[in-house]
Amino acid sequence: MAEKMDVKNSLNLPQTSFAMKASLAQMAWLAVFVVSLLGHALLSSQGKPQARPTLPPPDQPVLSAQDKTEIAEVLKLKAEAGDKVWPGLAAADLPLILFNARYEFLVGAANPPVPWEVLKDESFQGKPYSRRLVDRPQNFAVKVGAAYAGSASSLELMNNKGPMKIGLDFHVVLVLHEIFHAYQADQDAARFDRALAVYKVEKNYPFQDKDMAAAWVTEGAALAQALKAPTYDEAVRLAQKFLEIRDARRGAARLSPELADYERELEWLEGLAKYAEVRFYELAASRADQTASIKFNPGLPFFLQWDFVRLEKQMGTQEGDLRFYLSGMAQARLLDRLSPDWKSRTALGKVYLEGLLRSATSKK
Repeated sequence: MAEKMDVKNSLNLPQTSFAMKASLAQMAWLAVFVVSLLGHALLSSQGKPQARPTLPPPDQPVLSAQDKTEIAEVLKLKAEAGDKVWPGLAAADLPLILFNARYEFLVGAANPPVPWEVLKDESFQGKPYSRRLVDRPQNFAVKVGAAYAGSASSLELMNNKGPMKIGLDFHVVLVLHEIFHAYQADQDAARFDRALAVYKVEKNYPFQDKDMAAAWVTEGAALAQALKAPTYDEAVRLAQKFLEIRDARRGAARLSPELADYERELEWLEGLAKYAEVRFYELAASRADQTASIKFNPGLPFFLQWDFVRLEKQMGTQEGDLRFYLSGMAQARLLDRLSPDWKSRTALGKVYLEGLLRSATSKK
């Protein structure tokens, strides 16, 4: 039987912790849409979501033509832009799972273990793919035999679950977000497991502490301002300010070393995946030869723009691990500006964003 990662069972976590990662992520995506309607006036008119595509049933027994078009775009974008997101990602052999309400479909795994079954009368790009009944499907990295696959819900399932609908362009980069998780696990399984393990202490994190929340707001604002700084020197100054606020926040809260590690590990796990998601969209939008059926608009779509609004104004109110998606993503983008070769100098499993940012600013 395929060994599928089930963090809830393996870590014995409460229902509100990492076991809910997949559903929390989906809820967060939907919440972004709802909130963005209220804050749309804050954003530019660029990147409005595409019209909702005509969707197949959410429980069909094979990949639809639209699914195959989207998977082809995911793999093409990974091959063309993957190394610009992270060195080595483009050529990494990472299977992909797309699941609907009833089935999981596995692409890119030649001999998957049972209960995966090869569909003899079906193919993707001339090669067979596999299927199984859904088995606690996740939007994350999933173990298939000895390999990790990026696993994501289908567009039709995601749009069927919520009132706000997304287009193929955004869904493509959400799938690539999960493929990046598989890449993290593939590159350094021990670091990946260590990052997952910090969810055990999430219940001890002082999310409801008002002073902590207020400090997180100023911390996020400093990060956002650093990203928007007009000059290199100003970006350095604001990055240093962010680090000073972070150190003061941890000191005032008497945050334990294990909870400081909780922050750092989730910024690596989820922050880097969010960074990949945003960078893939930017790189896709900059291509001259875009696939006609999936258009990536210049600039970020408003739901990704809203991530930056939340970073600047609402970090203290982000529930669970959601704030670390944003703080990790922002630190990685800031490193792109302050230390452009940071990804080529440091193996993925050895990356500690906060430490690299301290090094990049201490020399200035």
